[in-house]
Amino acid sequence: MSCRAPYFLRRALRSGAAWFHGVLALLSLGYLAGSIAMGPPVAGGKLTPSFFPLLVGVLAVLLCTLQWWAALRAGPPSSSAASAQRSESRRRWPPELLLMLATLVYVLSFQTLGYGLSTLAYVLVVMLFFSGLEKWPIKAVIALAITALGFLIFNEIFNIRLPTLWG
Repeated sequence: MSCRAPYFLRRALRSGAAWFHGVLALLSLGYLAGSIAMGPPVAGGKLTPSFFPLLVGVLAVLLCTLQWWAALRAGPPSSSAASAQRSESRRRWPPELLLMLATLVYVLSFQTLGYGLSTLAYVLVVMLFFSGLEKWPIKAVIALAITALGFLIFNEIFNIRLPTLWG
């Protein structure tokens, strides 16, 4: 009896995307394990500070696993798609790198600019980066709503004071 992987799996693992999303899924699983170790997410009928990291961990594992599965099913890019991707990559930076740089700027500006301004800018930049400038006013309203929702969750539910621009 042979112990060989199915053809689609062998073909797909030649894709860098499958490896990338697989590693992200494993890292997310490690984050989830760490968030579980923080304690119960609900105590005495109230949410505890460990609830949000647990929620993020579950969502990260789920989404990364779905991306990994999609990359496995897609397989490696065809030669024409690969050459188009190479010529496109010569013109701009890879989206993964731009997202990491935007996140680094967000983290570094968080204490200085405060939660509101830094989060609003970060969410808007990421949305515009991935979906273009079309309907940017609507995207700005969505970014504002996401920022306000995050503030309400941390400030009102978890009673965590977030940094502000005015101190």
